[in-house]
Amino acid sequence: LLVTKYQRFVFSTAYGALGNQQDAEDVTQDVFLAAFRKLATFEGRSSFLTWLRRIAFNLSIDLRRKRKASGSPTPLSFHEETANSMELSVTDAIITNETVSTVRRAIDQLPDEQRIVVTLRDIQDMNYGEIAELLTIPIGTVRSRLHRGRLELKSILERMGVSPIASCNRTDATSLGGDT
Repeated sequence: LLVTKYQRFVFSTAYGALGNQQDAEDVTQDVFLAAFRKLATFEGRSSFLTWLRRIAFNLSIDLRRKRKASGSPTPLSFHEETANSMELSVTDAIITNETVSTVRRAIDQLPDEQRIVVTLRDIQDMNYGEIAELLTIPIGTVRSRLHRGRLELKSILERMGVSPIASCNRTDATSLGGDT
């Protein structure tokens, strides 16, 4: 029952941190195993969903660090796979893949604190309160990291020769994993 009820939320948290469907699915399974093992440690100071999301977030960050340290390539993201398999014109598929890939690369260049908040808010559409609770930081800190992260993301995209406005107009929000 818990998996059925919370799987979508846990997956979206993992996907937001990882940007890859396969990795997010793996982490989602690991989250429920870890939660089952650690159920006795749940103290009820936050909602059960927040507790699960925190586990998902921590496991996702651990996986990102392991991948980065080992130099392992990240598999194609769900949206790149989807764009490849959709019946789009070749030009539209190329533009979609390039735009998503460029924005993902730009987000990955953000400092961790900013990247995480930008991803949770702008891609996963979590509200400030949820992000603050998940990261155990004040809402004001969420807002300042988000503001600085968005400014830095705009700067990175401009250095990459991409207009952030054009990027958003060329691809729908679902191409980035959620609302932007």
